[in-house]
Amino acid sequence: MKNQPRSFLPDPADLRWLVRSLDLRSFSAAAREMDVAVSVVARGVDRLEAGYGVRLLRRSTHGLSATPEGAELAQEARALLAQLEDIGASLSDQRSRVAGTLRLASSQEICEALVLPHLADLQARYPALRVELLADDRVADLVTEGIDVALRTTVGHSDLVVARELGRFERRLYAAPGYLEKHGTPAEPSDLQQHHTVTHTAQGPAVTWVFRDAQGKPLEVTVRSRLAASSSALVHHALVSGAGIGMLSSPLAAADVAQGRLVEVVAPFASRTVHTLYAVSSPGRRNAARVKAVIDFLVKASKDRWALAPVR
Repeated sequence: MKNQPRSFLPDPADLRWLVRSLDLRSFSAAAREMDVAVSVVARGVDRLEAGYGVRLLRRSTHGLSATPEGAELAQEARALLAQLEDIGASLSDQRSRVAGTLRLASSQEICEALVLPHLADLQARYPALRVELLADDRVADLVTEGIDVALRTTVGHSDLVVARELGRFERRLYAAPGYLEKHGTPAEPSDLQQHHTVTHTAQGPAVTWVFRDAQGKPLEVTVRSRLAASSSALVHHALVSGAGIGMLSSPLAAADVAQGRLVEVVAPFASRTVHTLYAVSSPGRRNAARVKAVIDFLVKASKDRWALAPVR
């Protein structure tokens, strides 16, 4: 925290009140979570504001939000609280004990398919571990949002993250049998322009899908979606309901294909482009027992129980 009075040493409990109040956008929600009075949480934040001499939170009818100073302090507080948890675990009788809170971020689709089916096993294995799931298609910032592990299909090249591969997969086009019975089955990619298509809102109204022709050369087709949804999970559900033809990650569509709820279309023209799913953490947290344990668990879950192609 810049320009903070050197004599002020914040209470870690007050820092936790600040962080959880911002996460939940409410003093009362943070108080319920920690089973304390709302006044305890509010007074803790008041002490921080008085000690630092700055306003940390904005109160409105929409809930709490951080001032620039509050966002900066919350970012540093998350890192500090995580370090304190690690210190506590390392000084306990079991130095490698997996305990504390782990914040896991992924898209709703991947969370439902990979994390939730195995969450009971994870919690049974590590009863002292508390998991917070953040399901959103956007890319969460590991540091500012206090994310311990994020599941991503792209990571780029950065020293700010440590990525571990979980598996590789393709994206294919699918539709419900009922839709194809009513509207016909496209024989080749160009036919898609006469069909109802379902896409993600982040892609805009016109989407270009890439295929390969019989000679293996790239073939592009641009479609204008009849329906767009703000999450990959909604796109998936819309396809199963018969709304049209759309792109899904093949592991996520596998169960519906096996049970006859979805059918792959224009399969001979698939691009065969390989994508990778990663478990991502920040360098400062990768050695924490809970982070290592959860990533190891996800590697096993994706290999043994989820239909990801094995990493080669």
